[in-house]
Amino acid sequence: MLGLSWADVDLDAAELTIDRQLQRVGDQLLHRETKTAASDATLPLPDICAVALGRRRDTQVATIEAAGPVWQPSDLIFTTRYGRTVEPRNFNRFWDRRCDAAGVRRITVRDARRTCASLLADLDVRPRVAMQILRHAQFAITMEIYTVVSSAATREALKRLGKALDR
Repeated sequence: MLGLSWADVDLDAAELTIDRQLQRVGDQLLHRETKTAASDATLPLPDICAVALGRRRDTQVATIEAAGPVWQPSDLIFTTRYGRTVEPRNFNRFWDRRCDAAGVRRITVRDARRTCASLLADLDVRPRVAMQILRHAQFAITMEIYTVVSSAATREALKRLGKALDR
């Protein structure tokens, strides 16, 4: 997310292209290719994401105007108030403070990916499609590490199984 640029987003088509990542190498933050070719793709954006990115663009325009000449030219979607790359560790600290202030359990980016995988499973999205959405190169990563099936989905599956066996 912190490595996304506006060139990666087509709000009119509601699509996002993933082909780079932000990575710390020593004391530098670098934009590099993703870990695997399977990670690269152009994906449709859910409406909620397209709206949020549109709002982010509007907010960034105002931020650029407020910063004036101290703005560092950047095509990144998420920057500091002066246009610099957001340090991932700073983002994590900020996120933790927001969770604490809201009185909710802290979650990590990986937890959010697990939630996405689990919601997709509950929506009966095919595992291969979930794998594509999560940009995993290996099916087992998606299904064995990221996906947790809810109790409600388990109950529903067992009810369907019971009905099928009663026939």
